[in-house]
Amino acid sequence: MANGHEGTDRRKEIRYPVEARVLVRKKSGEIVHATAVDISSSGMRLRLMEPPQLAIGEEITVEVELPDYPDRSFSSWGVGRIAYIDADGAGIGVGIQLSGGQFDPAPPGERP
Repeated sequence: MANGHEGTDRRKEIRYPVEARVLVRKKSGEIVHATAVDISSSGMRLRLMEPPQLAIGEEITVEVELPDYPDRSFSSWGVGRIAYIDADGAGIGVGIQLSGGQFDPAPPGERP
């Protein structure tokens, strides 16, 4: 599927491989479950097994469960937009362009 992000990788930030559960919250309140496969300071790539009810450019909030902090589930969060959606043999890939967030473990009850 053509989506405009193939070819030379022009990202400025290093992408780090990760496997973490993610909740994508739409402005409507609907939640989409996904798995993060890589993350950088300005974005992340998610993997979904079913076609998402998401649109390119849609504003979302993501909550990430950090594997090293299971007692602080989904304490990291980010605000961003859907940058791309593509399909391959391993499921549906969704790119998130982040515009802000907190990606370190916050103690329970101290999340914004």
